Amino acid sequence: METKAKVFEVRTAEGKLIVSFSVTEKTVNTENRSAPPPNQRNDNRREGNQGNGPGGDESLMTDAQKRYLFRILADQGIDGEGAYEHLKGLFKVGTLKEVSKFEASKMIERLLGGAQGGAVYD
Repeated sequence: METKAKVFEVRTAEGKLIVSFSVTEKTVNTENRSAPPPNQRNDNRREGNQGNGPGGDESLMTDAQKRYLFRILADQGIDGEGAYEHLKGLFKVGTLKEVSKFEASKMIERLLGGAQGGAVYD
């Protein structure tokens, strides 16, 4: 295994050190490796609401995305149960638990585009 190290420093105009970063680059042979390195985690923990969707490989909308969608709608005067129903209609789902992270991102962009003068289509 080959290792290279670099140090990056951020200094003031007068030359006083503010912060220093050390970056290590390793080259590893990946052939014939059956287990991940000990410092690399390989667990199936979920963070928030990020499970697998019906397709098996698509993550579900995160809680942060859901909160942001509700905040966008609240800014547009739609909140509470009305916002929930509005989002179900936009996504064409029975419950928001069916929405993927990708679909949520696209809807956020779409709603923000509408708030900035773009058209939002139902």
